[in-house]
Amino acid sequence: MLTNYYRLQDILKRIDRNKTTLLRWEKERLIPVAKRDSRGWRYYTWEEMEGIIDLIKRTDYFKKKIKR
Repeated sequence: MLTNYYRLQDILKRIDRNKTTLLRWEKERLIPVAKRDSRGWRYYTWEEMEGIIDLIKRTDYFKKKIKR
């Protein structure tokens, strides 16, 4: 088992987005592509997770669009 690694759920708990959105951003290479464990599950180091969260919080692209 991996220790000191974080799952997609750990990122989702800290931002206001859903899993589908993060997977799309990964596919579009807007956020780093996650490593995979033997089961194929995504995982991140602490630094990768914090970098993704920081990018989402400070980048205008990632802000929710306001419907008018």
